[in-house]
Amino acid sequence: MPVEPARTTDVAALALDYGDRLIVGTVRDLHRAVSTRAFKATRVVGGHVHESLHDAVMTSLYGAISGVLRLSSGSVRALSSKGVGRPIEQTRRGRLIVAAVNGLIGDELRMLDDPQAITMAIRVDGADIPATGWPLAEAFRSGTSHPVIFLHGLCENDESWSTVFAKNVPENGSATYAERILAETDGTPVMVRYNTGLHISENGKHLDTLLQQLVESWPVPVTRITLVGHSMGGLVVRAATNHATASGQTWQHLVRDVVCLGTPHAGANLEKVAHLGSRLLRFWPESSPFSSILESRSAGIVDLRHGYITQDEWEGQDLTGQWGLDRIAAAPLPRAEYHFVAATLGATQGHPLSSVLGDLLVHFSSATGVGKAGPIVDGARFEYLPSVHHFALLNHPRVGDWLVEWLNA
Repeated sequence: MPVEPARTTDVAALALDYGDRLIVGTVRDLHRAVSTRAFKATRVVGGHVHESLHDAVMTSLYGAISGVLRLSSGSVRALSSKGVGRPIEQTRRGRLIVAAVNGLIGDELRMLDDPQAITMAIRVDGADIPATGWPLAEAFRSGTSHPVIFLHGLCENDESWSTVFAKNVPENGSATYAERILAETDGTPVMVRYNTGLHISENGKHLDTLLQQLVESWPVPVTRITLVGHSMGGLVVRAATNHATASGQTWQHLVRDVVCLGTPHAGANLEKVAHLGSRLLRFWPESSPFSSILESRSAGIVDLRHGYITQDEWEGQDLTGQWGLDRIAAAPLPRAEYHFVAATLGATQGHPLSSVLGDLLVHFSSATGVGKAGPIVDGARFEYLPSVHHFALLNHPRVGDWLVEWLNA
């Protein structure tokens, strides 16, 4: 049976669900913590009586609010099941919203079989393309023997490679990496969209399967593959090649270049800050409720703190209780060149902004694949872009130059 498209009513229902769980729940727990401290001071003069009455009223009030939100969510979902509401992915903005939601809670959406949960797929013009013979032949009529696979980062999608905030139009007029690859190399750009809320290792398995299907069904025999990943996408690329090697696949032997743009190979600073903030908020009863908001991060986001790419690194582990120093080494593909592109907000690596924030989300050393124990990928080459933020790497003229150079080598 075909999967029903996610509608605007599904988005509204999801907002109501999380409004109940996070906002109402956080306010309720904060109210309880504050009132407990206030009544504790008056307990010797009968404050416990007022406290009991207050608790009863508070429980009733928040229960009523929660009930209304749950009832409203159920009603809105019922409307969606009847076809009420516009399909959310009909517009570019809607697709970006779905991508962002998947990054934040995509693992939960998948578990609940929510229609907004993204399934990894090849994308053309904002639509999924099955990795089978006729659909691929129709979508890539001019496809060459050299597919160039693009993997976006957290909360992004296949259209993020040409978003306005990343726009840096070079002098030759080409605005995106895909256009330059088509015009200046023998490559054929292939955009992939995936649920960035899932574990990176799981997305690696999905990409392994997808690329094996692509090689088997591509319009012409594939002789070379290039993999390009932005941020989390670089980790998914490495997870896929690692899984393919372990499972005995063959497509990875065709990979000649692996390009990682702003990829947190040794972990992402922002996720580490969120983790630390969540722990600090637990120290005080009044701030503890807010930690639940930070702790509702998806599995994919938590993986970014560690830079984990294999299931063995996280399975059975409390990932919120460790910093990811026990990373398992993953051997690089022997016939592939690894190119790691790092950026910093400051004009130099030693600039205060660069030292503290890196490119805003990823530190320079992590993007170049250098961990506490040394290089995470032996033999990787790196390039550096000063005064550039993390998202500009999605569409930067200098990176475009490098891609053309590497693909023509």
